[in-house]
Amino acid sequence: MKLSSSTKIYIDCRSLLDEILNITVDFPKAYKFTIGTKMQEYSVEALNDISGAYINKSLKVRIDYLTSFQTKFETLKTLIRIASERKWISIKKFAAISALTTSIGRQSTAWKNSLISAERRESEGHG
Repeated sequence: MKLSSSTKIYIDCRSLLDEILNITVDFPKAYKFTIGTKMQEYSVEALNDISGAYINKSLKVRIDYLTSFQTKFETLKTLIRIASERKWISIKKFAAISALTTSIGRQSTAWKNSLISAERRESEGHG
């Protein structure tokens, strides 16, 4: 059985977690344990949601995991943007992280859409 940790989206989310861990240590003290911690938590939760979406057999449960992922991921992207606007991270680092988040976003959207289509086909076949 193929592991979720070997999928491109999981590997990309793991890379994003590494980037988040690297940048948040340099956040201002007043924000390190609020914004920084939230960014770290959402990055870890992203790995959990991707694993849940990959491992479960139920299409509905898999879609629910991806919806949860996308909700947290949008918030994470907003926090990254705020960190960039406040100059907590360099423009170069922000560009690299943005390329990664764009790729992850496209992958999750394509995956979720394929699951929704499969669910639709499954329900039409039984209806």
